[in-house]
Amino acid sequence: MTEGSRDPRLGTAPKHPAVGSVMDVVTFRMARLVAINTRAGQHWTERLFDLSLNEWWLLAVTHAHQSIRAGDMAELLVMDKSQLSRLIRALVDKNLIKSAQDPDDARAVVLDVTSKGHLLHQQVLAEVLRRNENVLAPLSREEVAQLGDMLDRLTDHNIDLLKKNKGGAA
Repeated sequence: MTEGSRDPRLGTAPKHPAVGSVMDVVTFRMARLVAINTRAGQHWTERLFDLSLNEWWLLAVTHAHQSIRAGDMAELLVMDKSQLSRLIRALVDKNLIKSAQDPDDARAVVLDVTSKGHLLHQQVLAEVLRRNENVLAPLSREEVAQLGDMLDRLTDHNIDLLKKNKGGAA
């Protein structure tokens, strides 16, 4: 579809800019940026902290929530439960998180950060913030704030679409 043409399903002109190839598709461009930063993150988290990037994300989100059910974590990280289970075991083995039966639901598991996990979290987060300054260098503070707002809105909207379509395409 070219820029400015009407989408008969929506009855409005599309918001997406003109597309000459997949390289112009907004979701492809976002996925590519994520892939670039994921690759970089995997290298330095493993080299500096002996953590995979997914292990870091699990530790960081557990820390942010102070205590969280594994099922809620799987939803937040958009990760299947078997993959999450392996990550939980790895962080429990490293004594970075602890896993216990949920007192309110015997079928559920609750995750908490250990003292060692809190200390490592602070060290990794400092490096994350330092590296994010480099990632965001081409943008002004105002643009970074706008980007944050846009990402929040897009994330919320796409979570709703995912739930509505029960995991199907948006």
